[in-house]
Amino acid sequence: MKYWKSLEEYNNAEEKDNAHSPTEKRVKSVLKSDRRDFLKLFGFGVASAAVMASCERPVKKAIPLLIQPEEIRPGVSSFYASTYYNGGEAVPVLVKVRDGRPIKIEGNEQCQLTNGGTSAQVQASLLNLYDESRPKNPTFNGVEISWSDANRAIIEKLDSIPDEKDIIFLTHTIISPSIKLVIDKLAKKYPNIKVVILDSVSYSGLREAYREIVGVSAIPFYRFDKAKTIVSFGADFLGTWITPTAYTNQYVQNRKLQHSQQLSKHIQYESVLSLSGSNADDRYVIKPSEQHKYIRSLFNRIAELTNNPVLPRAGFEKEVENTAQLLVKSKSESLVVASSNNKDVQLVVFGINQMLGSMGTTISLDNELKLYQGRDTDIFSFAKNCEEGAVGAVVCYDSNPAYNLPSSINFKELIKDIKLTINITSQNDETNPFCQFVLPLNHYLESWNDYEVASGMYSLSQPTIHPIFNSKDIHQILLPWVGEQVKTHDFIKDYWISNIIDNQALENSFVTSWKRVLSNGVFYSEKKNNLKNKLLDTDLILNSVDESGGELEFQAYHSVALGDGKLANNPWLQELPDPVSKICWDNYFSVAPSLAQKNRWKQGDVIEIKGVRLPVCIQPGQHEDVIAAALGYGRTMLTPDPETIGKNVKHLLNNSSTGICYYASISNVKTTGITYELATTQMHHNMEGRALIRETSFNEYLKDAASGNEMHEIVEHHHTSLYKKHEFKGHHWAMFIDLNSCTGCNACVVACSAENNVPVVGRDEVRRSHEMHWLRIDRYYTQSPNDPSKISVVRQPVMCQHCDNAPCENVCPVAATNHSSEGINQMAYNRCIGTRYCNNNCPYKVRRFNWYDYTGADSIPFNRKDATGMTSDLKRLVLNPDVTVRAKGVIEKCSFCIQRIQEKKLEAKKLASHLKDGDIQTACQQACPAKAIIFGDINDPKSEVSQLIKDPRAYHLLEELHTLPSVGYLTKVRNVESHNSIKPKYKNHS
Repeated sequence: MKYWKSLEEYNNAEEKDNAHSPTEKRVKSVLKSDRRDFLKLFGFGVASAAVMASCERPVKKAIPLLIQPEEIRPGVSSFYASTYYNGGEAVPVLVKVRDGRPIKIEGNEQCQLTNGGTSAQVQASLLNLYDESRPKNPTFNGVEISWSDANRAIIEKLDSIPDEKDIIFLTHTIISPSIKLVIDKLAKKYPNIKVVILDSVSYSGLREAYREIVGVSAIPFYRFDKAKTIVSFGADFLGTWITPTAYTNQYVQNRKLQHSQQLSKHIQYESVLSLSGSNADDRYVIKPSEQHKYIRSLFNRIAELTNNPVLPRAGFEKEVENTAQLLVKSKSESLVVASSNNKDVQLVVFGINQMLGSMGTTISLDNELKLYQGRDTDIFSFAKNCEEGAVGAVVCYDSNPAYNLPSSINFKELIKDIKLTINITSQNDETNPFCQFVLPLNHYLESWNDYEVASGMYSLSQPTIHPIFNSKDIHQILLPWVGEQVKTHDFIKDYWISNIIDNQALENSFVTSWKRVLSNGVFYSEKKNNLKNKLLDTDLILNSVDESGGELEFQAYHSVALGDGKLANNPWLQELPDPVSKICWDNYFSVAPSLAQKNRWKQGDVIEIKGVRLPVCIQPGQHEDVIAAALGYGRTMLTPDPETIGKNVKHLLNNSSTGICYYASISNVKTTGITYELATTQMHHNMEGRALIRETSFNEYLKDAASGNEMHEIVEHHHTSLYKKHEFKGHHWAMFIDLNSCTGCNACVVACSAENNVPVVGRDEVRRSHEMHWLRIDRYYTQSPNDPSKISVVRQPVMCQHCDNAPCENVCPVAATNHSSEGINQMAYNRCIGTRYCNNNCPYKVRRFNWYDYTGADSIPFNRKDATGMTSDLKRLVLNPDVTVRAKGVIEKCSFCIQRIQEKKLEAKKLASHLKDGDIQTACQQACPAKAIIFGDINDPKSEVSQLIKDPRAYHLLEELHTLPSVGYLTKVRNVESHNSIKPKYKNHS
């Protein structure tokens, strides 16, 4: 139905019988007879709602399949194995496809690295498939051309480049065996091709250190699950370092206490409070320039304790004494990692692990990681060759050099005289305006591909939807340049059968090995590197690392949500609160409270460093002489409604031709007098002595477990109620969250939004506390907020608690919120009239009210508020058809993924079987890389949740209110000698 702003506008419209529905004619009749203003007629009263409810929906026609594939059934989802890879982390996934469109991403449990876990970026990558700003057709100098014309012109230009000039293939790290084969074919035709790897994050120092040791550039395979003592120097391995999804899965294996009395020890040295640092048992705050000194001091203490040669003293031996003692005590079950991109620093770290005997146990060279193969010296050599005129062509493959090159290199000036420039990209990125040819690349969910994530660990990617635009996968783009016309599926299949798997049919089955691997999505071979490390020669590092810091230093880091910024135009990630600061939609300069007090800065005050202006975020736990900001912001991608979010802080770093460094000294910080309101989802950061989130020390836990006592102080607190107690004769669904496993990575938050069609509200609405996330992760600081080294962080995921004595249910005047026979607090959206009484009466503040039409589901005009284009026809393809898209003016909240519960119940009914524990997984549970969330039937005595409720660590949120929640938590236990334990005051007796 069309809406008019006034009666005059309506009367001027052309009147045709087939142009207006009966409802529109009735509206016009009312307008003519009453002569009231149109806007008044459609106010927010009951009468207007009745009129709008009668509006007819437009007829949408679809062409049915002529021959329907056997595996496709309308209304029934299919799952396809694929792999998420964005040039950095690689995660095997399963893609849920409904009626021909991907609507959800899950982890692949066949993957031994991730064990079915995902990250926030993996979950959100689905939305980029439906991004209208993607390049839609090949272009030459901004003019659209056909693929055949593009290939013909490119081949002619490549053939004309003289042999003495290089053809540079500037790419992110390629871990695809089949793509490497395509490039080899290109190199046979054009011998002057050189591959230069440009990663958005450099791990060159780590790789070069291992080149020194084993003779091959490598990132070793770290085993956090085998480490009893973990020491990290600035490496946020749970958030952004190398492959955090895999490391999180490993890390929590020794943090779970349900079936073990063992707890690993985690020590973190860092400048800025990170996700890993906030989960550490012990945390020490150091300046970025001091990292190498602390590492050398630790090397010396361990060398003294193990009778090995020492290095010149660095001056921090006393500060690392306890750490050295713990590492030596753990011996080969120790692991030391560092974020430094300096080769010499990484050599010292290698020496520490070697003295401890960790090589071969917690560090494996048999299965090295294939990620981040870039070499800093190659990047600077490429720039030099371009300046000297030695380069005839530059082909950029999804590397975006205009944004990702070091700040000292100007890409526009670098390639202005080069004869042929091509950008193969899936985004309208910063590189496009400077290249002659722009070739649109498929999204990974539209493509065939293969990957070798680690030695012998392979995975596949397959298309789950026909390409939305006129784009192609990288094989189909490059193969015509060597004169081959072959389907990518056939090319990859032939390569795998010849080089990786044996395609013989399985015994007593017509299924071939290839089909089995394609179905599983992953494949493991017996291939190993068998690299042998030599003993570290201390003479190599005696005079190494002479880095001096300034009085004030700048530290650049990558945020958990945006990472390197490749997904910066993803609304799900932009609205995702940072797990430490709880800020979204912006980057900022984070400063310590003491530095802010010294300079009289307040939250939101804008300061300037070397021309970069950003607001201040006062961050407890940060070094007082460090100012930090996230990379990955300031993207200027061409979109229908372009907006540059945040600032690119890369040029604040000082880079030399020897390597890229992620910190720098700064001398002049200006106070601008401008203020900027940051969008944050949490305003209060202290529990004020209340036991909202509970934690204790490992010693206290062992003491209570040995004595058989309850960990919690039990105080008799009886309740009476006017209401009849609920009886659950069938299922009674409940959830438990292990706070020892939960790291706060936010994967569950994005998974919940994707599964349940949770709307994006935009920066301005978040500032007004109108965020809509059904699941939040509360973060509180404990201990001393004024001492950054003693700051302690506790987190707790909070969703609707599905109380059996719910205070929201008895205040709703229209019974829109009610209790099901299976213990779920339900919402009837079409009954809700938006009084928000339930929201006011909820002590957990988990119910959301949609103040505007964020989804395009509202039939009342002029209510639309779509800050991020989420109501466009293309983006709406991401909506889950099993979940109602809510209109304006209703309360919404967590439903325990009721659609998943019903689906599994119906499947069991069709099979005449009973539901088994674990058959039903909520979206947050399935996405969690730490497996911290457990869901099941508490009436089943064999279910895991019914066992966890008996765990001595079990508690419920705000137990003293006697709301009887169905969501429980397991107390967080830190491996520390003593701790100011947060204990509850009440224990429910119901």
